[in-house]
Amino acid sequence: MRKTRSYKRLLIFVLVGAVIGGILGEILSQFKAVEWIRFGGTNGYRELFSLNYNPLIDTNFLRFGLNLTVRVNLGSIAGIIAGAILYLVS
Repeated sequence: MRKTRSYKRLLIFVLVGAVIGGILGEILSQFKAVEWIRFGGTNGYRELFSLNYNPLIDTNFLRFGLNLTVRVNLGSIAGIIAGAILYLVS
């Protein structure tokens, strides 16, 4: 039987790996023995990019804005790699 690979599945594996790895990296960085898992930045994260888009929707009762920030630590990088490997072997 032929394996079918889709980019959606790869994206899901990588995103789930990044989230789980980021959470584990944040938890593990609290311990002195593995605090190297934080490699600088605020709270152990490096900010890769920040996208701020604030449309002009501002009334007395509603303020609309959209912010997107991508932050990584070594745990999230390891999670991305693990997610890609799991995708390749599944």
